[in-house]
Amino acid sequence: MGLIDRWLRKYQDDWCRDCKCVMEKVQKQLYALPSVTVGHYVERKDPEFYAKNLYIVDKKADIPSGIYACGAIQYRCPECGKRLTVLDPFLPVRNEEKHENSVVFRNGELDDILWK
Repeated sequence: MGLIDRWLRKYQDDWCRDCKCVMEKVQKQLYALPSVTVGHYVERKDPEFYAKNLYIVDKKADIPSGIYACGAIQYRCPECGKRLTVLDPFLPVRNEEKHENSVVFRNGELDDILWK
């Protein structure tokens, strides 16, 4: 079980590293990233960047052409109550999505901003 546990904790974003159980999906929201356009995506792990640049949208059709979007999911551990937020930046292109690397915030850096 040790090898599997290490792999899950490293690669599965919704896995509680403290309790070693699957976290529950609590909230989900779609955001636009108007400051990031086609050809100008740079991976960022700074919560302040997202706090300043994420704008809530209801559906993908509301995102202007050539602008990146970001799906945000908040998870909560049913055992210890720990929360984490996973951001999934992507570029909507026609009826498809070009996904970039997910960004995970494990210490509540965006809780007060995204989940008001």
